[in-house]
Amino acid sequence: MPDSAAKRRHRLIATAKVLLAVGILGFLLYRLRGDDVFTRLISEPKEWSRLLLAQVAILSAFSLSCIRWYLLVKALGISFSLKDAFRLGSLGFLLSQVSLGSIGGDLFKALVIAREQPEHQTHAVATVVIDRIVGLYAMILVASIGLLIAGGLSESSEGLRTMAQIVAAAAVIGTGALIALFIPAMTSDAIRNQASVVPGIGSTLAQLVDAAREYRDQRGVVLTTILLGIGTHLLLATGLWAIGSGLPLEAPSFASMLLIGPLSLFAGALPLTPSGLGTFEATMEILYKTVGCAKGDGTLVALTYRAMTYVVASIGAIYYLSARRSIDQTLHDVEEGLGAESGKLDATDVVSGELL
Repeated sequence: MPDSAAKRRHRLIATAKVLLAVGILGFLLYRLRGDDVFTRLISEPKEWSRLLLAQVAILSAFSLSCIRWYLLVKALGISFSLKDAFRLGSLGFLLSQVSLGSIGGDLFKALVIAREQPEHQTHAVATVVIDRIVGLYAMILVASIGLLIAGGLSESSEGLRTMAQIVAAAAVIGTGALIALFIPAMTSDAIRNQASVVPGIGSTLAQLVDAAREYRDQRGVVLTTILLGIGTHLLLATGLWAIGSGLPLEAPSFASMLLIGPLSLFAGALPLTPSGLGTFEATMEILYKTVGCAKGDGTLVALTYRAMTYVVASIGAIYYLSARRSIDQTLHDVEEGLGAESGKLDATDVVSGELL
């Protein structure tokens, strides 16, 4: 049956992602054999105040991301409270960390709104799609800020300078694309129809056009959420810098972390492994080495950051335990393909994990 085949396909993809994540992490840890990386981590003194700062920054970034989504939801006239945003945001984050199936955090958030308020099903999809786009765009802008502060990274490695150039180009292209999305002609039926037939990604592109339509007259809200997104990623970069400064290892400058942090988070957001497990750590390790840090330092910073994000996930666990039955039913319905709304949320899986 088609449904059974689709579920088998989802399971195979999920299994492949898990194996890839395990393989990448295993390789990173294997490369550290014989070195004293973990010995230094355990035995040498740490700056606990910096590590506390990192945890506070990560929690603050999560809070800003929930407020950002709340504004996007309210802008479309959906009955929604800030408490709802934190509840679903933390549950979505938890789900992104532990789910090995086809349901990510964004899909879950959109689905809950769509099920509780069926008349706002299209709006529910639009909120998570635009929120994800805003997060990606803000991430690129923060990386661009790091590039400017670092003075073009003239003394950095060729590899990092190349990535910096890519970031600068992406910022320009992203700005142009964002402006274009709010031009009525760019979201016309003709454009949507053309986008919908693009092989492989037609459904996603069509939903992006639909989302842009919903927010075309909400430019002020979108601008506000972009500013909140910048604040989110500045906080995350601060957290990553504080982790590097707090652990007994070489830490890049704060300006370099404004570039390294977003690039690593972007790699972790690609839908290659569950919640970016492995891809985030590998990218952080590579970028740390490009600025002259010792082998393993980037991996340790990334693993510590991931451990701190589990504090955020624990908040979601509390919400989950308080409403376990209804949440499990929602997840079961989606996995079984029940509810017409589940097939209309493809665009929420453009990228994986949670871009806080």
